[in-house]
Amino acid sequence: MDQARPGRDHGDEPAEAGAREKTTNAEAKILDAAEQVFAQYGFRGATTAMIAERAGVTKSNIYYYHRSKEALYRALLNGILKVWADTLRLIDEDKSPEDCIRLYLRRKMEFSRARPQLSRIFANEIISGAPHIGDQIAAATRPLLEEKAALIARWIEEGRISPAVNPTFLIFMLWASTQAYADFAAQMQILLGKTKLEPADYDGALDTITAVALGGALPRD
Repeated sequence: MDQARPGRDHGDEPAEAGAREKTTNAEAKILDAAEQVFAQYGFRGATTAMIAERAGVTKSNIYYYHRSKEALYRALLNGILKVWADTLRLIDEDKSPEDCIRLYLRRKMEFSRARPQLSRIFANEIISGAPHIGDQIAAATRPLLEEKAALIARWIEEGRISPAVNPTFLIFMLWASTQAYADFAAQMQILLGKTKLEPADYDGALDTITAVALGGALPRD
């Protein structure tokens, strides 16, 4: 394995760019393989040997980018926290409450459809008591949640959201209703008599969730 760190090549710029691209591709393969292995076996059952085999690299390649199995696992968890934080930031004062709810639900459902394994890794971590990511949730996610809940509370005061709604629990509901289509997809497939959820299933679920959420959250005329 090449021991040089990315970007330390003293050749010309095209060579440096090629090295960076090669490094990026190698790390992407490792992260993709880790996502599959951790989703299938959990943190305890997964090994770096499994991940290396799935990625088509050596174990030393993994340790080049991530010092341990736990560091690699945390990288995946931090990645999903960032995605969900960016999604939560879609709820902002520059848009109407209705547009915020629609956009948030659509983006979350898209992620549940595109990256169900990553969502399940996070779910298993939470079910286990969040031993690897709890501090990060408290330090970064909680302040953002409180900020968005405060915005919704202001909308309630302005008459733009129903007073029957609890701001924090509304956010929990929006998150959970879309998350279910990743974490419990297998159950839904069985009940629907399918081997895989189809695009129409996600679309129908999104339409239903959106209608129910807006019907309950927006004030009635």
